[in-house]
Amino acid sequence: MARVLAHRTAEVCSMGMVSLVPSTLVFYRLIYASEPTLAAAICRPTLLAVCFALFALWYDTHTINPERNTFRVLGVLCGALLVTSAAAAHPGRAIQEWVKLVAICSIAFMLCRPLRDRSVSRALGIAMVLSSIVLAGMIIWTYVRYMGFVIPTYPAIRVLKGTALDDDNIALNPLGFECVFTFLCGLCLIRANKFLWGTGALLLVISSVLTGSRAPLAVFLVSVIAMLLLNGLRSRSQLVRASAVLGTIGITAGAVLGIAIASPQTLSRLTEGRWDLWSVAFHKFEMHPLWGNGYLSVLDDPTFLPGGYHSEYLTALAEQGLIGFAAVIYVFVSLLRRCCDMALNSRSRHPNGQILLFACLFLMFRALVELPGLFGTAQGPADFLAYIFLAIAMTRTPAMEPRFVLSETRASPISLAILRPTARGEAVSGEQVY
Repeated sequence: MARVLAHRTAEVCSMGMVSLVPSTLVFYRLIYASEPTLAAAICRPTLLAVCFALFALWYDTHTINPERNTFRVLGVLCGALLVTSAAAAHPGRAIQEWVKLVAICSIAFMLCRPLRDRSVSRALGIAMVLSSIVLAGMIIWTYVRYMGFVIPTYPAIRVLKGTALDDDNIALNPLGFECVFTFLCGLCLIRANKFLWGTGALLLVISSVLTGSRAPLAVFLVSVIAMLLLNGLRSRSQLVRASAVLGTIGITAGAVLGIAIASPQTLSRLTEGRWDLWSVAFHKFEMHPLWGNGYLSVLDDPTFLPGGYHSEYLTALAEQGLIGFAAVIYVFVSLLRRCCDMALNSRSRHPNGQILLFACLFLMFRALVELPGLFGTAQGPADFLAYIFLAIAMTRTPAMEPRFVLSETRASPISLAILRPTARGEAVSGEQVY
């Protein structure tokens, strides 16, 4: 009885603590405009402390393969970027940024174990959805404060975005992404219904229309198309598979041909100036192709603009060279493979697999045109959200949420083990089978 009580106590404490994770990110946004240094100083230590406490509560749980895979993926990333940071033009600055990467990777890894519990993961999902609504409220408040109750127009919103950033240090671009992606992370952990789908659609409209950025809507549409094609490629119908193959070839060929024949001015206009920044990033890569130029080397550019190169992939290529770029791509590919298995593989399908796959595609396509994310400054809400999603996706079970029972072999008051079903449907203590 004492063990059961200790287990339930640990579960309840974890549900309360895990809700602090998205709350901390919202608090960061609330105070960032007036106290950016304080926001950064509070956010990382708070998340580290909360995640360490959660990990301590569940430390006596059996390690499962997804946790090992997560540790391997994050270890490869940190190891590769340590090498490139040591060879950077400014190694002191690069190592300092690398330490931030280790901290955010630690947060992701420590979240993996408590998120295997159904109640804890559900509590995080609900907190994420509520946090996304608060972020949407911040966007609406900013719009009404500057524009009043008028119908938005794109030119006016673009002016609003610049004014809010210059006058009050309110960055609407990342705020829009955080609103949408926080909701997606929450939706991965709870059962979706019509109300949640309607809420998500409203959040997407708010993040796209009221922030002056077309990126959320464009990334959303591209992610939908990519998801339809991936599902079509795995369809049992030959006609659907053939259509998906032709669609994939046609879209790829059209994109390549369009880039090849379009003038740089046209590409710059279509990408809202990002094409010029991407050209600078590729030029920086050509200077040191193997090791890169080191973290934050974009600050050394005479034409430096806030937001850097506006692409995680090209930023990794310019700052970390081929070695670091390969590690970053390894993280993205591992995450995509995991999500594809849960969405498309009948033997390892997850109830929320399609949502997980869509969120992964959304994160990957956004990385083409924005920064930060899985590779960035490792200190803002967008960075933390990306690694929280990595922890969510890498530790989902294929057919059901994992359940915890008390271990009969350990004496810890919060000792836990994974429940494994037997052939007769009975439950025995042991490691989860994947």
